[in-house]
Amino acid sequence: MRRLAVALILAVVAVVGVWGLWPGRGTAGRARGFNLLLITLDTTRADCLGCYGHPVVRTPNIDALAREGVRFTQCTAAAPITLPSHASIMTATWPFVHRARNNGRYLVDEGNLTLAEHLKAAGYATGAEVGAFVLDAIWGIGQGFESFRSAKVAVSGRRFEGLNEEQSVPADDVCDRAVEWLGKHGSRRFFLWVHFFDPHQPYKPPERFQRQYDDPYLGEIAFVDEQVGRLLGELRRMLLDERTVIALVADHGESRGEHEEPTHVYYVYDSTMHVPLILRCPGVLPAGRVCNAQVRTVDVAPTALALLGLKLMPGVQGISLLPLVEHPTEDIGLAAYGESVNAHEAYGYARVRTLRIDGWKYIHAPTPELYDLTSDPGERVNLAQREPARVTAMRDQLEAVIAEANPQSTRPSAPQLDAAAVERLAALGYVGGYAPKVLKDELQLLREPDGPDPKDHIAAFNQFTLAQAWAGAGDMAKAETMGRDLVAAEPGNPAFRDFLADLLRRTNRFQAAAEQYEALLELQPDNGPGHYRLGKVLGELERFDESVDHLRQAVQAMPEYPEAHAYLALGLERLGNRDDAVQHFQTALRLDPTHEDACMGLSGLLYQQGRAAEAVQVLRDGLRHRPDSIKVANNLAWYLATCPDAAVRDGAEAVRLAGQVCQSAGTDNPAVLDTLAAAYAEAGRLAEAVATARRAIDLAVVAGQPDLAAKIRSRLTVYESGQPFRE
Repeated sequence: MRRLAVALILAVVAVVGVWGLWPGRGTAGRARGFNLLLITLDTTRADCLGCYGHPVVRTPNIDALAREGVRFTQCTAAAPITLPSHASIMTATWPFVHRARNNGRYLVDEGNLTLAEHLKAAGYATGAEVGAFVLDAIWGIGQGFESFRSAKVAVSGRRFEGLNEEQSVPADDVCDRAVEWLGKHGSRRFFLWVHFFDPHQPYKPPERFQRQYDDPYLGEIAFVDEQVGRLLGELRRMLLDERTVIALVADHGESRGEHEEPTHVYYVYDSTMHVPLILRCPGVLPAGRVCNAQVRTVDVAPTALALLGLKLMPGVQGISLLPLVEHPTEDIGLAAYGESVNAHEAYGYARVRTLRIDGWKYIHAPTPELYDLTSDPGERVNLAQREPARVTAMRDQLEAVIAEANPQSTRPSAPQLDAAAVERLAALGYVGGYAPKVLKDELQLLREPDGPDPKDHIAAFNQFTLAQAWAGAGDMAKAETMGRDLVAAEPGNPAFRDFLADLLRRTNRFQAAAEQYEALLELQPDNGPGHYRLGKVLGELERFDESVDHLRQAVQAMPEYPEAHAYLALGLERLGNRDDAVQHFQTALRLDPTHEDACMGLSGLLYQQGRAAEAVQVLRDGLRHRPDSIKVANNLAWYLATCPDAAVRDGAEAVRLAGQVCQSAGTDNPAVLDTLAAAYAEAGRLAEAVATARRAIDLAVVAGQPDLAAKIRSRLTVYESGQPFRE
């Protein structure tokens, strides 16, 4: 017995020595004080890189990174969609824990502790150069970054305006920004995240790569590799490469037609979940090492922190992979969780989840799937019916993974999207704007059917994707035909209804759009954006009572959405309920001080109520928040020049403001010149007022604005009599 006890003790010591003590006296902490460079490649399949065996694509820079570091052959993403996957990388948690489970519908809640926050607290300079709108800081992914740049977007708090903005930034521009950031911050210990979006559809590589590759997707990957090389070259030039931990990983892959899925987000097969992962740190990590064990993208942050000698963030699901680096032939049996909720939230189909472990993959769906990845890496032969015991065991393991993570059953944080922002998401192939109220326990969600199997609706999904593409290309007729076919085939699908309604709204067929929005709200009575859009359409139809009713419901569902308050205020004003209108305009401005329409509406209402001083102050505040607003500046100049209250008037300031407006809007704008003329008159410069008013009249006539010309003529008579104009 004593010999047995000794043997057991020795066995325990041996195990602890390998898995517990080794990292502390081996690689862990050997990069203490080093920098961290995280490179994420969007939509990049592992098997489409040279170092992972692709026979055609040339990726010499990423291949060199793999030769100089550690390459993991079996890394799995947490979700086949950009924001959730990146949130898992940054927080080392599963999507149901960080709760940003879809693009355009959720925020990375501020309760999460991100890698950037952790490193910032440790004294690192933190910067992010991001290539896509879906990863803008507005979605919460920017927590902890002192500098964060993505696709151009005007941000105010957690609201954005998407008009005339880009959806993505090409890889060379992202690299330029990253090099610029390094030039400013490279002298400090830093964490820099660089995200390249380009392999994402639509595939449009630069011309030189179009000539090299028949497949534009491969051309995009080759282009990104070139920019990775530029970035690494800058590190070498700055003598930083020997003291920088580099982690390169993709957020997800691309189906490219496998399982009938053209791109990603819908399924959780390895075509979108299997991603490259490469770690490099000269002198710390062994060069040319290959690890074939199952790992996860949630392990990236813990591994980097272990190398840097920093504590792991609390409450995470990821672990350090350094034991596998030291013992690459070992496999510690990591279970890789993955999910896609997109099919459920956008189309009403079931959520799909997956568990990948020990060379097997289980997909939890209404029709469960089981694959032996060793013999069937393409996941073609579903073994679920042949191996029911394994299905049961892996489903139990999936439940255990969820239970162990202890997910919160609270409502996730949802963004407040304007219509232009939703269109920007659609341009990238995403359906966004409505986050359902998820209050159920995560295990309950797993066990309860929540829609038909997405596999049975892949044809409709593909048709919808094509319809969106036609709409994005401007062919509304073709898009509408496909949209109507989709609604006829699946009348209970909210995404198809919303799409068709929006097409009708954009082509000014408001009555038909209202009917589709009403049908949408029968399916989703608590759809705040649906109530908002229906309210706007009913306003166009001058059905103001109904419009206000739906806008009130929108405000109730989305109390932090300034647009809903602003449009509700406009409706209330039309109904004569000015006091309530003032309150909602004020709420809109509290939520978004840059909201131009709310500023104009509130100031106008206050002015009509004889509260001129308050109206002027609202415009002054608005101009402070939006100094480039021509509307606000012009209205402020008008009030300062024409208000009956002498205490409010200020001719000199009115002239200054009106002159600035003329510089911005041009001197051929009759309405702007009308304001300038009134300002001149109030300032006692009557000759200039007369000349300016006469020019404004001529321009209004030429522009076909007879009513405006008549109003300016009446004011001209006042100026010619030697008096300023009063409203």
